[in-house]
Amino acid sequence: MQDIQALGAKVVAVSVDPIDQSKSLADQLQLGFPILQDRNHALGSAFGVFRLPGGMDMGDVDSHSIFVIDASGHVNWKQLAPDTMHVAVDDVVAALKQA
Repeated sequence: MQDIQALGAKVVAVSVDPIDQSKSLADQLQLGFPILQDRNHALGSAFGVFRLPGGMDMGDVDSHSIFVIDASGHVNWKQLAPDTMHVAVDDVVAALKQA
């Protein structure tokens, strides 16, 4: 997190869950970044992660994905539907340095 912030970037998460549930989760896990609400899948659809095929049929959901977006809104790096929620932070930092 410090490496990302040192490059002037911010971390945010997006979820289709109700905001109170996401806030509770963020507080519980002491995430240190906000979770935004996307109940109508607007962001998931815009970034092409809504209804991605996955291993489980969970209906209409956004797949777990990671994006590095520069200040002008361009996607500089992405990892769609990672198999694990562990993020290769070095990849994220490298993408930020190129932004």
